[in-house]
Amino acid sequence: MQMNKIQPKVVDLLEGRSWLLKGFQIFKKQPLIWILALLAYWTAMFLFGLIPVIGLIVSLIISPGIAFGFICLAKAVDDNQIVPPRIIISGFTGSKKFDLILLGFYYCGFLFSIFMLITLLNEQTVAELVSTPDLSITNETPRENFINFKIIGILILYIPIQMIFWFAPQLVVWGDLNSTKAMFYSFFAVLLNWRSFLTYLLTWVIILLAISVALALLISTFRLNQGALFILFIPVSLLIMSIAHCSYYASTKTIFSEIVVKNGKTNLD
Repeated sequence: MQMNKIQPKVVDLLEGRSWLLKGFQIFKKQPLIWILALLAYWTAMFLFGLIPVIGLIVSLIISPGIAFGFICLAKAVDDNQIVPPRIIISGFTGSKKFDLILLGFYYCGFLFSIFMLITLLNEQTVAELVSTPDLSITNETPRENFINFKIIGILILYIPIQMIFWFAPQLVVWGDLNSTKAMFYSFFAVLLNWRSFLTYLLTWVIILLAISVALALLISTFRLNQGALFILFIPVSLLIMSIAHCSYYASTKTIFSEIVVKNGKTNLD
């Protein structure tokens, strides 16, 4: 495909809400497939986590390729295809596997840069910025303010990174772009559709708040212990993550519909 034919569509702001609705519809088609796929993924990530430092780095490097695998899973379910177990690693079995791995190195590097930037900020300097002349402030307040500052800073700095990698794996494989051009296209595709992505984010916030309130009511009503909370947390997490991955595909299908229709293969043949 010629690169000048890869043009992101600018969609209506309410389209962001539709991505979540479409995501739920895809999940409903084959919920067991999604549950098994996520459990397998979480198990693999847990095993990687047992390896100090190296395990975390490897999991970050393969994350764009795994994200593409879930995109392929969503597409296969959406198209009513048979879904083999290896679909999650389909990105690493095709001709673009090295570009996906390179994306992973970029992703790891961006995250490392964020944490380095936050860490290099001097704690006393930040405390001075957020402190007040009130002498009644305890010694714990500057520390708490600094921690809050770091969390907010990480969230803000992560937004452009998420924009860079939202469509990048799909553009690498289905758009036949190299990793740097895919990141460029992804960033500006999200930027052009910032209204729909804002709607998508706000819809997620409303959903998560509703779930939190429902869980809080259950906890207070039935006085659930930690074991019961864990049992309740697992299916809720599986549902949320499944819909998230499906909506991820739905946004790709809407904004880059041409490459999904023409080149949307899963490398399983």
